[in-house]
Amino acid sequence: MTKLNCKILIFITLTLILVWSCDSKKTNRNLNIDESEIVEIHKDYVSGWLEMDEEKVMGLLEENARIQPNRMKPIEGKSKIRAFWFPKDSSKTIINDYKTDLISLNIIDTLAISTHTSLLDWTYQKDTVTFGMLQKGINTTVYRKQTDKSWKIWRSMWTDTYAERK
Repeated sequence: MTKLNCKILIFITLTLILVWSCDSKKTNRNLNIDESEIVEIHKDYVSGWLEMDEEKVMGLLEENARIQPNRMKPIEGKSKIRAFWFPKDSSKTIINDYKTDLISLNIIDTLAISTHTSLLDWTYQKDTVTFGMLQKGINTTVYRKQTDKSWKIWRSMWTDTYAERK
């Protein structure tokens, strides 16, 4: 191999490495932006519940979102989810504490799947009925990227690993 051919080969190799690393950094940067946005949505979800802010919680969901609470059939659509979470029947639910720890977050194109543990302490009141629950669980949430590039909750399900009536 001549010195010129060797230099050309080195130049081509270095160029390919540079192009690949720039493209890789762009992909990682986008992934980090998406991860940050999804983590922020989850934080807003938890704080929305702690603040009992119906609009904040519901605003994080797609119109055709679906939730599946522990041992229940799925509930589909924002209006049905709103009626389940925020009934207009004079009942009052108080979130005393809500903590989560992220186990995993995977982004695949326009979908992101997060799994986390949760500790939820809540109280329910309606007329003369009052009770509380302490629930530990595993939650899985699927987020979907919207046409405006934002992320929304598309699916969410949770399973109690421990539940105690207080």
